[in-house]
Amino acid sequence: MFYKILQIILQIIIKPIFRIRINGYENLPKENGYILCSNHKSNWDPVFLAIAIKDPIIFMAKKQIFDWPIIGSAVKKLGAFPVQRDGRDMASLKHSIKLIKENKILGIMPEGTRTKNIDRENMKEGVIYIALKAKCNIIPVEIISTFKPFRKTYININKAIEVEKYLPLKSKEAMVKMTDELFYKIYQSHNEKLESSKDGNYNSK
Repeated sequence: MFYKILQIILQIIIKPIFRIRINGYENLPKENGYILCSNHKSNWDPVFLAIAIKDPIIFMAKKQIFDWPIIGSAVKKLGAFPVQRDGRDMASLKHSIKLIKENKILGIMPEGTRTKNIDRENMKEGVIYIALKAKCNIIPVEIISTFKPFRKTYININKAIEVEKYLPLKSKEAMVKMTDELFYKIYQSHNEKLESSKDGNYNSK
């Protein structure tokens, strides 16, 4: 209930302020039980995702947030759970798999932290580990925004990364190739422009 109330407030106030445009609703599965991943440039990113996706998203968030006054309590009420970013947090990974099997939407920023640099090396493999273990698809989302009021923000929901085609592969190969596809799709417009650039010097700014 708390999530839904806050979501309505955000849609009324934040959506028009950031002129949010949402594309690709047809790429969302008809049933839940999947991972939602996006690029991560701003603290606004999870807010924008919550506005775009009708059903509640349970976010994996850095452990430190839960110690912040007021915000920590609010994040807990929204259903988010902590993850230790240094090393593999097995408890969080197991909890993530459990949520997916309960047909929840799991929200993860695969770069692990906010970043301004578009670089494959920023990608963490934890989300791929979860997808392979839970045998669930990943819905990649690209957020394109200046994060400044009254300038357009685009939330592009791209086609699913289908886990089935990676399951026959050896674990390491599956992790690398699936991460490659996820990186491409959370920066799809950037990567498509880069590919179509004649000299290969497309500037992302």
